[in-house]
Amino acid sequence: MKIYRFLLFFLMGGLLTLSAQKKELSLKEAVLNQRNSLAPERIAGLQWIPGTDTYVFVKENKLKEVFVKGNKTTDLLSLEMLNKNSGLNKELKRLPYITWVDQDHFYFRSGNAYVLYDLQKKAFKTYVFDEKAANNDLEKSTFNLAYTLGNNLFIRRGDGSVDQISNEADKGIVYGQSVHRSEFGITKGTFWSPKGNKLAFYRKDERMVTDYPLIDMNVRPAKVNLIKYPMAGMKSHHVTLGVYNLTTKKTIYMKTGEPKEQYLTAVSWSPDEKSIFIGILNRDQNHLKMNQYNAETGDFIKTLFEERDEQYVEPEDGLIFVSGSTTQFLWFSNRDNYKQLYLYDTSGELIRKVTQGNFDITAFLGFDKKNNFYVQGATDFALDRQIFKVSLKGKQEQITKKKGTHTAQVNSNGLLIDTFSSIDIPKEISIIGNNKKTIKEILNAKDPLKQYAYSKPEIIHLEDKAGFRLNARMIRPSNFDPNKKYPVVVYVYGGSHAQMLRNTWLAAAPMWMYYLAEKGYIVFTLDNRGSHNRSSDFEQATHRNLGDKEMEDQLVGVDYLKSLPYVDAGKMAVHGWSFGGFMTTSLMLRQPGTFKVGVAGGPVIDWRMYEIMYGERYMDTPQENPEGYKKADLTNYIQNLEGKLLIIHGQVDNVVVPQHSMKLLKAAVDKGVQIEFFTYPGYQHNVRGKDRVHLMQKVIDYIEDNMGE
Repeated sequence: MKIYRFLLFFLMGGLLTLSAQKKELSLKEAVLNQRNSLAPERIAGLQWIPGTDTYVFVKENKLKEVFVKGNKTTDLLSLEMLNKNSGLNKELKRLPYITWVDQDHFYFRSGNAYVLYDLQKKAFKTYVFDEKAANNDLEKSTFNLAYTLGNNLFIRRGDGSVDQISNEADKGIVYGQSVHRSEFGITKGTFWSPKGNKLAFYRKDERMVTDYPLIDMNVRPAKVNLIKYPMAGMKSHHVTLGVYNLTTKKTIYMKTGEPKEQYLTAVSWSPDEKSIFIGILNRDQNHLKMNQYNAETGDFIKTLFEERDEQYVEPEDGLIFVSGSTTQFLWFSNRDNYKQLYLYDTSGELIRKVTQGNFDITAFLGFDKKNNFYVQGATDFALDRQIFKVSLKGKQEQITKKKGTHTAQVNSNGLLIDTFSSIDIPKEISIIGNNKKTIKEILNAKDPLKQYAYSKPEIIHLEDKAGFRLNARMIRPSNFDPNKKYPVVVYVYGGSHAQMLRNTWLAAAPMWMYYLAEKGYIVFTLDNRGSHNRSSDFEQATHRNLGDKEMEDQLVGVDYLKSLPYVDAGKMAVHGWSFGGFMTTSLMLRQPGTFKVGVAGGPVIDWRMYEIMYGERYMDTPQENPEGYKKADLTNYIQNLEGKLLIIHGQVDNVVVPQHSMKLLKAAVDKGVQIEFFTYPGYQHNVRGKDRVHLMQKVIDYIEDNMGE
């Protein structure tokens, strides 16, 4: 017995010593190193060579080719060879990321040049373009490059000649850039036809949109920069879609008709380049028409189908034509509550719904040679991401099984490069075969935080008043003692198009939360109704009354926290940015006394001052929904404030304009209420880089200073 006690004492002492040897994570490390030195190990440049069962990756500045069968490895290119033969006017320090054209050619970008490499000839060809070019869109079969200079659109052909598509002096008319403030899945303003013979492009007329002043403080004296900012209920810009023919050098415009204040989304080419498909969405965002136009004349041909919804329709993806077909395509739709794929014919006939399940499809991954296609789905109430193989007849198989987050690259033979992580597993990469079995393990990454003191997060399931399951994440100190009382920081976002937690490494939490937990806090986050990947019913529950259902669900989390014996219910803080800033301010003012401290970053204060595209989707116009806008205007509640509130705003925020915070400050002065304010000069909607360390220190210091003993 004495020997046993001695051994137990020795072992416990050893464990305590090991625990004491763990490094303390600094805030600077947490903020700046999460995606590099403290990220799980990765394999640089890992991707399939098109049309093969061979993949490549970069190691020691060499591009290595690996054959799945036999595991033969060869070197395709070295940094030394690239620098010697590419013709670039500067020496590269590492191999750049490459994009494949076909199995014999790939290219990369370096500065104002694209470089094409021929594997068979072992030869480089360099294409130099204008240094000031923006919005670059490369057509990789011809190496023609669409780009913008100022508000005009150009094409630099592969032979070096330049076509100027527009020559507009009025800065209020813009060509070839993203429109509708990049809502509806719009990320660019140009669209190459499948064979590269034509270029479709947006033309945006925003002369009727109100100018909004942002102040440039970096000059003496400061000057006004005017941006076009269409606020809810006011005039929006007008968009048309042009098509430039590289053979005739002529432009025609699609006859999309009236009213001019409508959204042109989901722009797609037919495989034969004869037609353009455009999703025409009304300004109310509740009626979509998928229209076909003649790409030679611009004439309207027909409406393939329509979608209506009492709340809103939100197209975010174009048509996905079936490989080898000129008539059949896949279309993403939420019409049956979950985002699924539907098979259509260009006649407008719905052939069938091809994916099934009570979950959203979050990514289309590609076709194999047999025209099966592969998708990623948000399963287990959106906590997991699994990969599915689906036939055009609707047969669906789940390829991945392990609970967690799977992302995948699929090749033409249906082999997958599967990258997996979970709360317990930093990263695993493997090759999965047609039989759904692992052919080869490529990487099993170690815990990059092994040397640091931190605790694994916990995912909690709660239920709101409407019967929806709510997912929440809790991070405790690594030396957590259930007999102690801990203060809590609730981090909130709460808006659409975001999901704060998943079954992935660190449960998708930013590393500063783990730093904060080690300072003696419990850090808690909950995805409320209105957040992403959880069905239309879940997301649209907030329509016309932003803040109400979101707060109701957040208070379910608060009640849960208060029920825990180790939570100090009198010491709770809340922090969030953007929509999370709106939520933070809402909770402090509309639920006074719940939180002792609040820090709201870039907050929406009055939805009438937010942009048309996003704001009217969720609130309709102020003219249509005056009561909803009034209820969500947080200046109406400033006199309710209990506790301490800090507002932080980027000084030239062009997303949530600074006027929001100024309006709240004015209301506080008018009512004699004390709140605090801090701005980041020169920053727009967020603070990044090394200055983000300053931001997070500001947030944490304010919470600590005001939480009290």
